Amino acid sequence: MPAAGAAPPVPRRTGLSVRRRLLAMLLALFALGLGALYTMVRGYAYQTASITYDQLLTASVLSITDSLQYGQHGWQLDMPYAALALLEQAPRDRVFYRVSARDGSLVTGYADLPAPPRAPTSEAARTPQLFDAVYQGQPVRFAWMERHVAGPESAAVARVQVGQTREAHDALARRILWHGTLALVAFAAAALGLAYWGLHRSLAPIRRIEDELSARTVSDLHPIAAPVPEELGNLVHALDGFMARLEENLDTLHLFIAETAHQLRTPLAALRAQLQLALEEDDSDEQRHSLQAVLRNAERLSRLVNQLLSDASVLHRSNAHDFARIDLAEILPQALHDSVPQAEPRPDVRLYLPQNGAGAGQAWVLGDSLMLREALKNLLDNALRHGAAARGRLDVRLARAGSDWQVTISDQGPGLPPQLEDSVFERFVRGPGPRTAGAGLGLSIAKRVADSHQGRLTLRNRPQGGLDAILTLPALPS
Repeated sequence: MPAAGAAPPVPRRTGLSVRRRLLAMLLALFALGLGALYTMVRGYAYQTASITYDQLLTASVLSITDSLQYGQHGWQLDMPYAALALLEQAPRDRVFYRVSARDGSLVTGYADLPAPPRAPTSEAARTPQLFDAVYQGQPVRFAWMERHVAGPESAAVARVQVGQTREAHDALARRILWHGTLALVAFAAAALGLAYWGLHRSLAPIRRIEDELSARTVSDLHPIAAPVPEELGNLVHALDGFMARLEENLDTLHLFIAETAHQLRTPLAALRAQLQLALEEDDSDEQRHSLQAVLRNAERLSRLVNQLLSDASVLHRSNAHDFARIDLAEILPQALHDSVPQAEPRPDVRLYLPQNGAGAGQAWVLGDSLMLREALKNLLDNALRHGAAARGRLDVRLARAGSDWQVTISDQGPGLPPQLEDSVFERFVRGPGPRTAGAGLGLSIAKRVADSHQGRLTLRNRPQGGLDAILTLPALPS
């Protein structure tokens, strides 16, 4: 948590922007689309210009051909100048024509016009044909056809050929292309503007979430109220779940701090008072008595601090959920060694492990070895302080129960009072008449460990007296 008055953390810049990436993708798509449309418009422009001027050439050839007559003196032509006038509407273009007989003799026009690239059939030649060629250093478009006249001995054939340079044709194509390009650019600009506006509106829910989170206090962890689109639903749901878990952890932490402060305040005050009393005492026996009280209080305080640290460690590791395959038959003896006092008189504690042909068996579970060891140590410590009478016995048994492993700790104490059945697993709740003072955290730690391992912790009074504490954990295959 930042200190009061501290500047807010600077957002981390990763160079990744959804808006820029989407705009880049849209620009790339528009560039490809404009390139394809430009190619189509260019083809359309030149095709339209070609069709227009090809129709003029065809009309001129047909007009001249209709005016061609065959008589006693051969072919005669009364040139219809209107036919050429159609082509002369393009002032920068030049027009060429030629009329020749079958034997190649010139009737009229330009004698050196290039011949068609290939001679079609007689029937096809009676309709206008088109081809391109270079004449006098310029590209020229030609149209030609043949006129057949039946004579007394044989049919007379004449060929009419008309050509025009391409300047007007190219100018028309460029004009159409320019107008089409302007329309494309205007369309692209409007489409890009609309896309940017749509992208801006589409990202508005993210800005609303950002504004809502920025306006919150550090302790405000309620779910996000801003409406979000379906695509952001999973993200917001995950964020709400994270804040809910964080709020739960913070509440637990605040409660832990408050209860810890309350629990530590009393023994610390008593310890200070007893030390002050010991310093003021002149009688050595009374001073010794006061120092022994200080020692007992220090031991109680040490135990309280250790259990508080154990509780905090279990809480942290249960949230981390870093589990592995572990053997309860190995952890249980370790917990016994740490919990059972080694000094005399030692309590009568008996351990029963599962047996196989080679000796002690194995009890595999999925869990955290430190957490399970702490849970077992707290259960054993609770049984020793509340259940093991002076001449009583403590039985610790590990056995298989169906698909689970069960650790049963049986004591010969007074059992669980009915008034504590609902609150026994709460933190800082102490049972009646313990042999030694405790912090009231042991059972709550063991219960949290059982819950985090998908197991159960149950307490059951025995008919013959005493209490069974049963820790049940899901078993893994051996």
